[in-house]
Amino acid sequence: MLKLRSTFFSAILIFIVLAMVCSAILVREGQAQSSASSFNAQSAGDPNRPPIAQSSQRSAQHVLLTSKSSAVPYGDDEILFDHVNESRVLTGLPVLRWDANLAAAAKKHCALMVQHAALSHQFPGEQGLKERVRDAGAEFTVVAENVALAPTPDEIHDEWMHSPPHRANILDPELTSIGIAEMPGNRGLYAVQDFSRAVENLTLPEQEEKVRALISEGGVRTADNPERTQWSDARKTCQMTSGYAGNAAAYVKFDSADLSQLPGKLKTLLASGKYRAAAVGACNPGNGSDGFTRYKIAVLLY
Repeated sequence: MLKLRSTFFSAILIFIVLAMVCSAILVREGQAQSSASSFNAQSAGDPNRPPIAQSSQRSAQHVLLTSKSSAVPYGDDEILFDHVNESRVLTGLPVLRWDANLAAAAKKHCALMVQHAALSHQFPGEQGLKERVRDAGAEFTVVAENVALAPTPDEIHDEWMHSPPHRANILDPELTSIGIAEMPGNRGLYAVQDFSRAVENLTLPEQEEKVRALISEGGVRTADNPERTQWSDARKTCQMTSGYAGNAAAYVKFDSADLSQLPGKLKTLLASGKYRAAAVGACNPGNGSDGFTRYKIAVLLY
């Protein structure tokens, strides 16, 4: 009996080791990093485990509620969402905002993992992470993903927090939003976390107004009337591959994901005292942004 019991528990341990598998990827402009790992179960008393971790028993209600993407997380998705933000708060980081577009992208990819009974960040014929997150409607400058397979959401988070690349995504101070999807499969519970550093989805006039406000703070007045020639010239300049339109004394063209500050070159020109007025024009950045959200701006100085 003792030998049979020992064999029985050894079999359970082997199953746990095989079942708990996860992979992580982080994509910024011009770079991508990924990692995959397998683990043993960690102690429930480990400090990396959230203090209010839920019961490892998953209810039927949790499974039913995660069958749809929503503006707010439900069921197992909510458990993982709470775990992530608990872990961030414990390390002094702000909580992540739930993003329904990221959740929709995560759900679509999670369904493929269940279908293939495998973990991957991209299956044959599937778009890459940036493309599928963008197609779901998300606007971002950084995007990251964790995927996993384990018996319960509590164990998934516990193992992610004990894996450096997964923990790094969860505790990345640059990331601001998250969407999560979990689905049961033949091998256990499949989970996807899609993260991003979200940016505002601004119209061209809204982009121009943000830049005008920053220029005005420096004491230079701006041509904010759309009927003025300078405003039209600024938009034309933004669309030009080289040079500028009109009779400006100087001009600056830049693209950025952050319109909360001006580029250094423009700050220097504004601080020189040589210019009394500025016109701002925004335009579509085209296809050169490689899937990341960018703003393209031209500033004419007079």
